[in-house]
Amino acid sequence: MQESYNQRLQSGQLQPDAHQLRAVKALQQRLDSLASGNRPDSLYLFGPVGRGKTLLMDIFYQHLPKTGAIRLHYHHFMARIHQELNEHQGATDPMQAIANSWAQLYSVICLDEFFVEDIGDAMILARLWEGLFQRGVSLVTTSNAPPSELYKGGLARHRFEPTIDLLNEECECLDLGLGIDYRRLKNTNLPYYLKQGDRKQLRSAVEKQFGDTVPASSTTVMNRQIHCLWRNDNVIGFDFMALCSGPRSQRDYMELADEYSAIAVHGIPAFTYLPDKELLHGVEEAYQREHQDISVSKLDNEARRFIALVDECYDRKCLLIMTAETDIDRLYQAKQLAFPFRRCVSRLFEMQQWGRSVKGNTLVKRRQSVPES
Repeated sequence: MQESYNQRLQSGQLQPDAHQLRAVKALQQRLDSLASGNRPDSLYLFGPVGRGKTLLMDIFYQHLPKTGAIRLHYHHFMARIHQELNEHQGATDPMQAIANSWAQLYSVICLDEFFVEDIGDAMILARLWEGLFQRGVSLVTTSNAPPSELYKGGLARHRFEPTIDLLNEECECLDLGLGIDYRRLKNTNLPYYLKQGDRKQLRSAVEKQFGDTVPASSTTVMNRQIHCLWRNDNVIGFDFMALCSGPRSQRDYMELADEYSAIAVHGIPAFTYLPDKELLHGVEEAYQREHQDISVSKLDNEARRFIALVDECYDRKCLLIMTAETDIDRLYQAKQLAFPFRRCVSRLFEMQQWGRSVKGNTLVKRRQSVPES
């Protein structure tokens, strides 16, 4: 692994970075332990967006044995766990059954972007990782936050604190520190982020990269119809509200990102601040009193879906081309989702580089055929 990292330093892809080097050495120690037949210690890498956490995870995973290890984005991991919970309905202790099953398959689980935002997931993680650690499974994970900051400000957060203690006890926690955001390092312009662009400009930018598109009224995603604008075999265009409002989930975005090389989105709004006094009453009011320092956007539900869209496209190397109301750094102006949105913005910056090595229609074609609507 050290050699692979050094090659990236020599090529200029990375720059000398003491924090990264420390993480590389820690990851190499885990590989050495496996090679010696020992269980590697769990490792929790955290730091600000763009510090190379995912890249280091990728290099590490490439050097792991072909069997007995798995690498998943955190969201995909949780989707699989929820699916298995449904399959184990009626079992006396479904979480222990799932831990048994995973422990039989994997000795090392690599999770990228560890981030807890739901009390249900928080409770699942507590039981699951207790069972996995007891069965000798090692966790190697990346996160923007240390364990102590996970689910900070979340509803009933005290119920998640034992999991935080478990992570701190089982994992070596390494801080990648403040430093270079590699996603922004080489970005001098934003070719795929059209501030205040209109639909015509968006389509023109798309067709310059991917060829002519044809009008389309809708497309089928997860057995539901979603209104779209136009498409061809490589790219499809949507209005923001059609794609990020209503009954949408990460699975919708997974399917789209698997089918297309690029997704175009028109009209991303500024997610502006909503004063606390405008929050709904009842349960929301009680939550507000407990967390007076948290303010939300008028479109926080849509913002969550947009974050999920960016995450899935980034993970699957599906380019996003978009028009937006304001500057990329000013898209989200509230507090509730400020933390995950920083990762989202950093990834959008990196995407601006993706097309520079692509000429015309040379991105991998994912769809075999597109029935026109």
